Amino acid sequence: MSKTMIKTLILSLALSSTMVMASNDKDLPLNADVKARISATLEDQGYSVGKIKIEDGLYEAYAKKDGMRYEVFLDTEMKVVRVKED
Repeated sequence: MSKTMIKTLILSLALSSTMVMASNDKDLPLNADVKARISATLEDQGYSVGKIKIEDGLYEAYAKKDGMRYEVFLDTEMKVVRVKED
């Protein structure tokens, strides 16, 4: 397989996964029950939870812990998949 074909394949896969994640944002529910579950999950871990939204196919919660601000990303099973210091 040539380098050009490999680069094209990698670019195609990257673009298609981005499109899938973007379409998943519309499919994720973000109602009062989901927000309550996210808040409970993070509060059990010591966070104080603020705004909750959907970004890149994940739930994103703005939260504080030990005087620091974080963006905490959770999957649909309420598992923390990434934490970013804000």
